[in-house]
Amino acid sequence: MSEKSTAEAKIETAVAAERQRCIDRVLTYAALRDQAAVDLDRAAAGFGEDEPSEGAADRARMQAEVARDVARFLGEEPML
Repeated sequence: MSEKSTAEAKIETAVAAERQRCIDRVLTYAALRDQAAVDLDRAAAGFGEDEPSEGAADRARMQAEVARDVARFLGEEPML
């Protein structure tokens, strides 16, 4: 393998690893927003001390869905 192709392979490996790291972080955010929605539903049902604003759980669910969409987008192969 030539020096150039070795360097290109290292760069591609680094980019793939960084892409996966970003996907993992976005999916973690989505999971946290899902949990927030569950917690907000519980609070709205009277199981907590504070009552959330109207629609707070729905907003958290929408944010989680957007995060999953972003993760799917990041997981797509780049078009070069």
